[in-house]
Amino acid sequence: MGRSEPSEPQIRIGFVGEPGVGKTTVAALVGKRLAARTAVRVEGTAASLVGVEPGSRTGEANAESGLGYEWVVRDAPAGIEAFEERVERLDVAFVVVEPSDLETAEAYERVAQANSCRCFVVVNKFEESSRDRLQSFLENGPELAEYFYEDEDIRSAVDDGTTPTLDDWTVEAILIEALQPERLDGASARQALENGRRDRVNVEVETADDGARLVDAFRTDGFPATYLACNCRCHDGHVLARRVDQAATDVNNTLDHEELKQ
Repeated sequence: MGRSEPSEPQIRIGFVGEPGVGKTTVAALVGKRLAARTAVRVEGTAASLVGVEPGSRTGEANAESGLGYEWVVRDAPAGIEAFEERVERLDVAFVVVEPSDLETAEAYERVAQANSCRCFVVVNKFEESSRDRLQSFLENGPELAEYFYEDEDIRSAVDDGTTPTLDDWTVEAILIEALQPERLDGASARQALENGRRDRVNVEVETADDGARLVDAFRTDGFPATYLACNCRCHDGHVLARRVDQAATDVNNTLDHEELKQ
């Protein structure tokens, strides 16, 4: 008997990249964090690191901690050809690179753009000495989702095929970009949900307490909402909220502030 179709909307994210960059480790980190929050299916080698059967569903689609979505985490085999074979089944692709080979992400970005798949870079084994080079690359390259500092735990995990333990904010920053990379202020976000011009919104909040209050406000208005931590120095995290009826389209998720005020 084939796998039953999910009753909840899915978010399908893929981790791609060249051999040896830590792609599977990053995919496992994200899959493990999602498994603690909501329903997730992990595909590929990362599934064994998370401790699940590849493609099997783990957890429930929690409206509070996971916005009621079922997430699919695809750990693709290394290389551009594997990405080309899977890109049509992804909503968002995360290209894992190291500071020494940032340019390899460009080929993956072109494939993603040709297939209407959003694309971000995750930099593994990052060091401060590479910051200027990274900033220069990002001026005309894919957007940055997160970087993981050069760390003995991560290095050992990549070598040993295990999953390191990192702070939640390190992993949740990737989820923020997958859900909604564009930021709105609280009032514009609520308006966008109410008039159906976006199905998901992202609001930066200075503190976790501010986030808790905003989450309560969205939920009171009937919108599932959750708080996700991030590594930004100017604020603690983000509140993500969504429409339940999914009436808005993907196009509506790219409107700017002025359009939302109309």
